[in-house]
Amino acid sequence: MFGLVLPRQALLALAITAFTSTAQAALSSTPCPVINAGLPAPSKLSTLGSDSIAAAINSTQLQFLAASNGLSPYGTYEANTTAYAVEVFSVAANESLFTFSFNPPGLVDAHSVGVNNIATDTVFRLGSVSKLWTTYIFLVAAGDRSWNDPITEYVQELAQLAANPADQGAVDHVDWESVTVGSLASQLGGIARDAAMNPGLQSELESFGLYNAGGFNHTTCGDERMMIPCNRTAFFEDFPQQRPVFESYVTPAYSNAAFQILAYALENITGSAMSDLFDKHLVQPLNLTGTYYTVPPANVTANGMIPYNTTASWWNANALDESPAGGFFSTLDDMRKVSTAILNSTQLSPVLTRRWLKPHSFVADPRAAVGAPWELMRAPDSPGAPVSWMYTKAGDLGMYSSMVALIPELGIGFNVLSAGTDTTNTVEIVSDILAETWVPQIRAAALAEASAAYAGVYADASTNSSITVVANSSLPGLSVTEWTYGGFSVLDLLGQFEGIDSTQYIAVNLYPSGLKQASVSGNSSEVEVGWRATFQALPAASNFGPFSSSCIAWEVVSQLVYGGVALDEFLFTVDSSTGNAVSISPRVLAQTQTRSNEAAKRSETGRVGKMERRWVA
Repeated sequence: MFGLVLPRQALLALAITAFTSTAQAALSSTPCPVINAGLPAPSKLSTLGSDSIAAAINSTQLQFLAASNGLSPYGTYEANTTAYAVEVFSVAANESLFTFSFNPPGLVDAHSVGVNNIATDTVFRLGSVSKLWTTYIFLVAAGDRSWNDPITEYVQELAQLAANPADQGAVDHVDWESVTVGSLASQLGGIARDAAMNPGLQSELESFGLYNAGGFNHTTCGDERMMIPCNRTAFFEDFPQQRPVFESYVTPAYSNAAFQILAYALENITGSAMSDLFDKHLVQPLNLTGTYYTVPPANVTANGMIPYNTTASWWNANALDESPAGGFFSTLDDMRKVSTAILNSTQLSPVLTRRWLKPHSFVADPRAAVGAPWELMRAPDSPGAPVSWMYTKAGDLGMYSSMVALIPELGIGFNVLSAGTDTTNTVEIVSDILAETWVPQIRAAALAEASAAYAGVYADASTNSSITVVANSSLPGLSVTEWTYGGFSVLDLLGQFEGIDSTQYIAVNLYPSGLKQASVSGNSSEVEVGWRATFQALPAASNFGPFSSSCIAWEVVSQLVYGGVALDEFLFTVDSSTGNAVSISPRVLAQTQTRSNEAAKRSETGRVGKMERRWVA
């Protein structure tokens, strides 16, 4: 009988060998990052990110000039009669990064009231961006505990409809018991779009002799211009006449009426009028000085952006009980305050914010999704960058359009306000320019900051171990290019036991988990920051089918566990005063390696060599 003595490096080899049966999936099938976990959002944009910001500003101004002359690749708009204003801001740095306004000569000469030159405190109508703020107010005032409850629990008129023993055929009558509070917020209620019929449209179609198949001739709301919203009594006289569009939770179907109903539910939950909740939970705590629930008082008109006049522009159109769906007014200054409060979880708990900032449904466009009431868009891609999502909400009403776009992963956002004859088109073109220009530059700033904070060689001389971490623009997250333990290459071990061939190498990328804690060492100036790794055998196979997808990183996080500790768990200890890492711990090894002054080698691949398993008798 032979005694078996296993040195430290052999123990590591044995541990990895034990993983072989599960490592096949964990290593060879994950050549992709973990979503929503790229690099930490940059917070030093005025220093480390200054070059990126300067480049973004210069490019944006040139593209705006080209767009006003009809030379933008994103399309053309009526630049002579359409005004707009934009602001790009950083949440972590708590600062405005860029503001710009365009005052078209044709509109300046044509309007009779309001401002000639747009400033950040100029008042615009928001249109359907109001839906976003209504949902935010709902969450601040009541949270999301009620979101899976039937709306009939909170709106008496709908409860009475559901209890009516008359014909309740599913095609002709909404099943209100299946419509939840959350389905209304996320456009999944399956109900009709607007509160009332359009009398103007009905009159026009009747003049052509079109048969009135619905037989409903009376409406208590609306005029020849528009479907003027209803007060509560009139709403429940008119709206139930409309048939359902879909069953709830089948597919998103845009509905203004959903947010009028949502506001009624919130009034019931809180016992307060929606206008009072708007003031209590939005205007006052965030110190909004140019934001209004409905048409502002007359003295505000002089500070408004009002194309032509208050009637033609719809400045003076009172949205009544549909204000929560599209009636709010605001400024760039105030929109930045609200957007920053959302991303900073100023009024909501961080976990509630994270729940809210998630998609609720797919749409036909694979680069888009629907939230509550977020309109999610894929952020512009760049080589090696992880998939990022922009949480947006657009609005249109009369001669006004608006856009809110938040990018939580990068800690930035932008707002766009427009007034004039071609606002929807203008906002889309301007937003395209902002996204395509600023997202890559902020990613570059994040990379520079992550490199300064984390890149380097970490070593423990007592065990002859080291880890080299780099920030590489062609790879997501941080990259581990060299990793030795007891003088042996961990990357080689992983490659050998994975059985990769000579054309492949093992890549290890690190992603922040968002988890932090005080240093267990008791050093009050240090904080421990959690990161997770993906282990990838690259290049990966191509031509995957739908069930052999190469992107399963999320399925194998913490899959390989030894002694209750995951192989992919890393811990950086960071100096709170500088934001720079001082050490790293691959926690499965129960070892801390200290950051040295040696520059990290910027190799894009890990080293793969031949190494024999060594057993010592």
